[in-house]
Amino acid sequence: MTLRILIPIDVEEKRSWTEILPELRLHAKGNSVELTCMTVVPDLGTVIAQAAQAAPFASFVPGELKEKALEVAQSRLGEITETEEIGIINRFARSGNIYSEVLQTADELSADLIILMSHIPDFGDYLLGPNAAKIVRHANCSVLVIRPKNKRATHD
Repeated sequence: MTLRILIPIDVEEKRSWTEILPELRLHAKGNSVELTCMTVVPDLGTVIAQAAQAAPFASFVPGELKEKALEVAQSRLGEITETEEIGIINRFARSGNIYSEVLQTADELSADLIILMSHIPDFGDYLLGPNAAKIVRHANCSVLVIRPKNKRATHD
């Protein structure tokens, strides 16, 4: 049986891959794994509208800007996830609502497992918390949430 794993990656946060890698090794060990890494470029019009607290500006964002953002994201995803120890990795970038795109991709792939990084509460990562929660609540497969090592509490 092949285990289909989807890993959403924030290409602006390399540890969204590096801290997942040890858990991925555990799940891949002794299993046939079909691994897909993806990233989502939020709709730029929506991001602008949220920042301005105004109506969506999607119609004002040039299509070539969206295409360029997807190209950059795809390239960065390849750089971040480059490793030979896991085997073949399918990679792609999508544009849209982060949690919706992840859930849709998981369904399209018939994913058995989604592995994602938990929220780190600082301004640069503010979109990941709510998205991770929605993915956990609405996924049609199991979801493994990895906590960052440097934020884990130690108990004596």
